[in-house]
Amino acid sequence: MPRFSVIIATRDRPSQFKDALNSVAAQTYAGLEIIVVNDGSNDACVREYGTIIRAAPRPVALHSLVRRPSGHGPAHARNFGADRASGEYLCFLDDDDFWTDAHYLERVANTIAQSAEPLDLHMAGQAAFRNGTDTSKIIWLKGLSERLRRAQCQPNAQGAYPVSVEDLIACEGFCHLNTLIVRRGLFASVGGMDERLGWEEDRDLYLRLLNRADRMFYLPDSVSRHNIPDPSRAANASTVLSEIERRLFQLRVFDKAALFATHPLIRAEGLRQKGYTIKRIAELLARAGDYAAAAHYARLGLGAKPTLKWLAYTGWIAVQSKLRRPDRIPSGAAIAARHISY
Repeated sequence: MPRFSVIIATRDRPSQFKDALNSVAAQTYAGLEIIVVNDGSNDACVREYGTIIRAAPRPVALHSLVRRPSGHGPAHARNFGADRASGEYLCFLDDDDFWTDAHYLERVANTIAQSAEPLDLHMAGQAAFRNGTDTSKIIWLKGLSERLRRAQCQPNAQGAYPVSVEDLIACEGFCHLNTLIVRRGLFASVGGMDERLGWEEDRDLYLRLLNRADRMFYLPDSVSRHNIPDPSRAANASTVLSEIERRLFQLRVFDKAALFATHPLIRAEGLRQKGYTIKRIAELLARAGDYAAAAHYARLGLGAKPTLKWLAYTGWIAVQSKLRRPDRIPSGAAIAARHISY
């Protein structure tokens, strides 16, 4: 049984996929399997995928899903790959990103071997780029390294720190899926990824894993390159959805955390983030001219996270809803996604 199963879900992006696959194949650790899930790519891309996979220096298990106009979605494709994995731990890599540390899995394997208790989650850092430009201000788990330094925590021989839910919830953001390694049994126990979510399904998984995880490590080193989607393009799941629709998916993520998490810190985080999300929806609706709907969400935001500033904003929105009547339903409130890729 391999130690790691690396799952790459892809659709119609063979050129980017090649870099992702090669970065996994270049890992110095031998005990891994590579699972590629093709989510209904077109015939030309399928041929390119075949050429790339046949040239890979490691064996690759390729699975192709039945073609659908919009695909099955990243969450379904990753769950499909996880169901066919035999490794003790699951790793995921976006098809347009790639790992930059050839020793990444070797270091994680050493941390697992040296841990006195079974390891549930291993997290690491990554660099973010937009259109080839380093976007250093985009940091997942922002503030975590500084928190560990202040607490005088000592890393292991691989440079990884043991972390707790308290540590992770106290910092901004969450661990990106590219650098999140999860014990396969834990992934199965939470039901995998939520296929009903069209956005932030990775944050949802992260919160549900934290809720059940016991032993976790964090490696602050950057081991991956994440290419942030170009907002001018509509061929990516992160860019194809309207802003309001994205926030509605986000709202579901935080509702789930607030309602179903058993850890009090995760429930509190769900409630806190829900308040921010509701307020953002209200602002977007007001900007689109739908003041009646904006007033409704503004009142919900006031109840979720009351402040004097938001009280004044809610009053202003209420006045606008009486004075103005929208000529049409804002496009942002309608479903914008007709073709979701990766």
